[in-house]
Amino acid sequence: MAVATKRTTKTEPVKMTPTQMRNKIQDLENKIDIYENDTAWCFMCGKPKNKSKFYDNTDPLTSSGCSPICRECAKKIALRTDKNGDEHEPTKESIILALRYLNKPFLNSLYDSSIQESQNENTGKPKSNAWTAYIKNVSMKNYIGLTFWDSDMFKEKVIYEDEKTVNDVIKGRENQDTYSEFTKNKNDVVRLLGYDPFEKEAISDQPFLYSQLVGLLDSSEDANDDMMRTASAISIVRAFLQQTKIDNAISSYMSDIRKLQNNSATIKSLQQSKKDLTSIIKDLAAESCISLKNNKNAKKGENTWTGKIKKIKDLNLREGEVNGFDIGTCRGMQQVMDMSNASILKALRLDESEYSDMVAEQRQMITSLRSDLDNYKEISRILLRENIDLKDYMEEAGLIKPEDLVDLDELYSCFSSQEQEEVIEDDESSEDTKSSGT
Repeated sequence: MAVATKRTTKTEPVKMTPTQMRNKIQDLENKIDIYENDTAWCFMCGKPKNKSKFYDNTDPLTSSGCSPICRECAKKIALRTDKNGDEHEPTKESIILALRYLNKPFLNSLYDSSIQESQNENTGKPKSNAWTAYIKNVSMKNYIGLTFWDSDMFKEKVIYEDEKTVNDVIKGRENQDTYSEFTKNKNDVVRLLGYDPFEKEAISDQPFLYSQLVGLLDSSEDANDDMMRTASAISIVRAFLQQTKIDNAISSYMSDIRKLQNNSATIKSLQQSKKDLTSIIKDLAAESCISLKNNKNAKKGENTWTGKIKKIKDLNLREGEVNGFDIGTCRGMQQVMDMSNASILKALRLDESEYSDMVAEQRQMITSLRSDLDNYKEISRILLRENIDLKDYMEEAGLIKPEDLVDLDELYSCFSSQEQEEVIEDDESSEDTKSSGT
């Protein structure tokens, strides 16, 4: 018995003649040329569109001649189109964002004129907004070759010295004390090092850098010959500046509680960077003996008056503690003052009227001072009695060492010397009286 076999039929391609094949190839080549020459790709909506749907791109580094995104996508950004397709009035920020994707510049003067143009109803043109007016104006031939990085926010106006006005000179120097301190620190750093280590740094960062570095350098020019220590000091100051900027960035991220969760990874990364900078600062300070803990040659200014006082304070001398800050209690200065007053009185030539006026004024002053003296003596007596009682109690309780106490006999020796002088003067006057009586 024969088995029937089922045959599957295949559609055979239509055979073309050589002429038809040439025409087909020519048609495909024309379509490819049209696609390459007249079509561009929008990177925002992800669709190929005719080049007429794009703005001209005058960036000399690009060869396509079309903006990175199409007109429709740029309009949605500038007009802040929402999910429902509703358009809103453009803002300065939305226009700048659209220009960023279009790679076109934002110019303040052009933006102001575009706003005026959009609000002028006497031109007879159809109603427009700031975006349509600005994109029309920025597409003119005056702005060919400009990109987004030529915007005003990325440029700093250069004013030459012969073009500066009075306002330009005082601009940024409103706080003259701060400015003069900044220039002084900068000049000191250049004088001590022989060059400007922060010449390439931002102007806003230089006051902080110079003020920090001048505190790490020695006041003597020859003492900064250690290039390793100097380079470490400069690196430490730069690290301190970076730490300050990281702290400011962390504060900015943490200021908005609603965005804190989204920025947690960034904050963690910044904190790690700050930790690394702190480690670098500690290592440099230890290796170069810059920090107070590791400074083995801390002799800067030791021969000055401030250095001597600092050394006395480091020795923890209780007597030196008083004389170190109060010139009125220094015995040597009292002697100098007495000699100066005696010299002044010796040089004076007073007549009778001047002498009488001076005696009357001094009499009034002495009366007032004597009254104050009696009051302060009583106050001093009460406080001294309480002080002695407290010292006795602290000595008995072991809360204070006897060697740390002031010797009261020595402290009040100045009064005993005055009493002795008064006694001697009284004896001399009595002897003179007796001799005159005899």
